[in-house]
Amino acid sequence: MAHNHEEKELFYPDGTIMYRGGVKKNDFGHDIYDGKGILFDQEGELLFEGEFVNHMKQGNGIMYLKGHLIYQGEFIQNKKQGSGILYKDGQIHYEGHFRNDLMDGYGILYYEEDVIAPYQALRAQNPHLNQPQYEGDFVHGMKKGKGKQYYPNGFLQYEGDFIWHHMQGAGRLYYPSELPKPEELASGITTCQYEGYFFEDMKHGKGKVYSRQGILEAEGQFKEDAMTGQGTLYYENGQPSYIGELVHGKKQGRGDYFNEDGKIIYSGEFIDDERLRITPESEQEIAKLQKQLDSLVGLPNAKKELHNLINFIKIQSLRVDHGLTSFPITYHLVFSGNPGTGKTTVARIIGQIYKHLGVLSNGHFVETDRAGLVAGYVGQTALKVQEVVQKAKGGVLFIDEAYSLINDKQDAFGKEAIDSLLKAMEDLRDDLVIIVAGYTELMEEFLQSNPGFKSRFNHFVQFDNFSTDELYAIFAMLCQSNDYRFGEAFALHMKIQLHKMPIETIPNFSNGRYIRNLFEKLVTIQSNRLIQQATITKDELMMFEEQDILQGISENLFDNTF
Repeated sequence: MAHNHEEKELFYPDGTIMYRGGVKKNDFGHDIYDGKGILFDQEGELLFEGEFVNHMKQGNGIMYLKGHLIYQGEFIQNKKQGSGILYKDGQIHYEGHFRNDLMDGYGILYYEEDVIAPYQALRAQNPHLNQPQYEGDFVHGMKKGKGKQYYPNGFLQYEGDFIWHHMQGAGRLYYPSELPKPEELASGITTCQYEGYFFEDMKHGKGKVYSRQGILEAEGQFKEDAMTGQGTLYYENGQPSYIGELVHGKKQGRGDYFNEDGKIIYSGEFIDDERLRITPESEQEIAKLQKQLDSLVGLPNAKKELHNLINFIKIQSLRVDHGLTSFPITYHLVFSGNPGTGKTTVARIIGQIYKHLGVLSNGHFVETDRAGLVAGYVGQTALKVQEVVQKAKGGVLFIDEAYSLINDKQDAFGKEAIDSLLKAMEDLRDDLVIIVAGYTELMEEFLQSNPGFKSRFNHFVQFDNFSTDELYAIFAMLCQSNDYRFGEAFALHMKIQLHKMPIETIPNFSNGRYIRNLFEKLVTIQSNRLIQQATITKDELMMFEEQDILQGISENLFDNTF
């Protein structure tokens, strides 16, 4: 390189040498560094030796700090740029490419000597283990892009993506090895521990975990270094042992448990790595709910069906305890009968019982009908169904008057609702129970016209009309729960009037709703009587008198409340 300069020495004001080498005059007549030269600090320690152009380091050079070597390589306009070597405590810290004073591009980062000192003998005996800390891409002074990272003993630790010094993106993590196998020692690579996605040096995203023997142990979603989300755990023979939800590496939530032959032996809820068992505490809750169900007036079919389901689920749980396959069944139900026969009440109880039996994760109750599922525009119904289904996930979705979903064969919106429900029943088959309800004849027609829907229901419960004695018992329970009483004369009139009713011939008789309406009307009649009095006692507030029911009879109350 040709320079228009002369060799010269320049000094600090105190006489200490500042620079020795090529200089030239700038436009103002001042000496500036140009050509090869050496730069010193005010204590006389070496700062830089190499090439200058127009007073700036440019070209090859060596940089020092307090007389110690810190960099050797290329410069452009005073900045490290191009190929170079960075030193730390006299040892090579980094070699590779630089840009704007920072490591940028492909480079190699080395461990400090004290970190690898315990492994010097191993490295000396196996030269291929003389590996750096990292080799790969850098951006703005940090690892970014593709690269490989090594353990201090020289074995490969990780290969894949990096972002701002962290393992981030897709990559493979290898087991550390203090006592390597012969083949691992020869290759410098141990068994892959994890392959998948990382975030800030932690397993995060989709990935697979392997045992030290190289056998796949788990695959699925990871978060903050542990499996969290949907995943699959494996036996050593390669068969899945569990497929379902995990939290911090433990089975938590809904999942399927398999034996080593690949047979599913349990499907349901897991808590803290253990399947949900029917504990003494849950037995107590189930017993309370059964008692609540049994205390309801009438409903023999519903009580029998639910007791059958409870017994079935308990026995299947015992089979799993003994490593036997549990027989999977569909828990969706069809409730048929007139209004007011207790279908909604029973559905609520079923949700809670299913929760304690491990069939459902929450057991809550969501009620809907055609208006809640069907929209008025093409494509909107599916979204509406999805919204309701997500709300009901983990519990019972009760669809009243389900046959109204399809008004006729041309009902495209209703068909869209049915198709969306069928998909939800498949996607959430382990954590959603759907109960469809309505009039007996219409429900039969509805299921016959929808084979896909009918095939998913195998539990049918008929809710018969209440007998007149059962209607009287319901009235008595309403009085008791609302702090009302009545005497024998009132009771006699009530029974006579109820027995006169042709319940079986009344179209769509409203059953329990009829009795509730009757109760409310009698409360109103009693209120109108009491308000005429100057003073009213507590007992009077609670008491139905014979004149109240006689007033109701005179107003045709029993005939007009259907």
